[in-house]
Amino acid sequence: MFYIDFVGRIAQKKRIKEYINNILYFYLPTIRRNVHIEITISNTCDDDLYGACWGDKRSIEITLARKDLTLDQMMHNLAHELIHAKQYLKGELSSYKHMWKGKDYSECSYLTLPWEQEAYANEEKLYKFYWLCSSDSKLVNL
Repeated sequence: MFYIDFVGRIAQKKRIKEYINNILYFYLPTIRRNVHIEITISNTCDDDLYGACWGDKRSIEITLARKDLTLDQMMHNLAHELIHAKQYLKGELSSYKHMWKGKDYSECSYLTLPWEQEAYANEEKLYKFYWLCSSDSKLVNL
């Protein structure tokens, strides 16, 4: 079960919680452990990023920037960060070092990192389906 908390102000918290749950249960349909997810809404993120995610198999921290962004843009960014959350929860991405599925990627550039490639490849689909489309729909082929 996912326990979701917000730090900072944002509209539509109930809808956003449903969005988070839908995306994470899509990726982790059989998860049985409790996972705490903290979403921090701030004006800006470090290094002028739109979002950031850290975590492990039991706890996820996501920071989202809101300055000059609409709620829809923020939810697009949240989709990207939730893919990283899935990666941490499944143990694919390590919270210490640049390790992905047991391999060291510390010498790679940002856009060649496999976890970023996965996030960029899927963020738009998740955003469109789970945020823009009806929550009653079922995702068949992502």
